[in-house]
Amino acid sequence: MAKTATLTLRVSPDLKDKLARLAAGTDRTTSAIAQRALEAYADHHIEMLDAVERGREDFRQGRTHTHEEVMRDAAEILARHKSKTA
Repeated sequence: MAKTATLTLRVSPDLKDKLARLAAGTDRTTSAIAQRALEAYADHHIEMLDAVERGREDFRQGRTHTHEEVMRDAAEILARHKSKTA
């Protein structure tokens, strides 16, 4: 069995009931359901924080585009797509 640590948190009665329902419906413990949910949440938000930091680093390094450049490129892409579907 993997090592675990204890975390105590307060949740609303509604959330506790939802976790219990999921646990019963999936033949898992409430703790297992909560752990998977928290892990998915943390992974997602860490990924977002990392993406923001990469964007900040791009900005610091001058790897940016003006609004006009982006809009010009988008218009060219749309025009190419429209010509292929016409």
